[in-house]
Amino acid sequence: MRKVAWSLAHQEFIISDHYYFSKLQKYAKEAGIQIDEVDEVERFSNYDTIIFNYPEIPFKPEEVDFIEELVKKGKTVGIFGYYKNEDRIADTCNTLSERFGIHFNGDIVVDNVNNYENDNLLIVTGDTYNLPDTVGKVMLACTDTLVTRKPEVRPLIHGESTAESQQGNDILLFAEYVDPSGGKFIAGGTCVFWDNYSIDLYNNREFSLNLLTR
Repeated sequence: MRKVAWSLAHQEFIISDHYYFSKLQKYAKEAGIQIDEVDEVERFSNYDTIIFNYPEIPFKPEEVDFIEELVKKGKTVGIFGYYKNEDRIADTCNTLSERFGIHFNGDIVVDNVNNYENDNLLIVTGDTYNLPDTVGKVMLACTDTLVTRKPEVRPLIHGESTAESQQGNDILLFAEYVDPSGGKFIAGGTCVFWDNYSIDLYNNREFSLNLLTR
């Protein structure tokens, strides 16, 4: 069974919030994935995957060192932000992600053509990379863009050609650093792709379960 630590150590959204994440909990359980809320960083080493979903407290250098060691030991770590640097979320994510060569821009992405329910902030894209065939198209709400700064970082999801950053950035929305050990550090411009509103749209469910088990 895959064991996932859903972090509470940096004031993240809690997965036990039934209104927002009950479907993710249900689908993970059905897929044989155990998700525990964990509020102590040192306990992350007991898990296969560690998730930081909208962390609001910046990471200390010693925490970044510890998480980097986990990735070097083959663990998967994911961090997911939000658009327009609300609550300084991009800045907070960058205190961890930049160690792995990924920078959150804190911008706003709109797509007036490929979107859900004619809402240009609900980005729909099928421009995926390094993901299983079951992830053909996803809806990413209220996302910012990423910049990669290391050759070990590869793209996972890019916006369609119709998507635009209000800062003029390239529309890279999800990416991952791959360590020689096989460990991974995944970054995403939005944290609400797997909430109860989004998870049943397109292939968001398959995408979410893949991120938990990469």
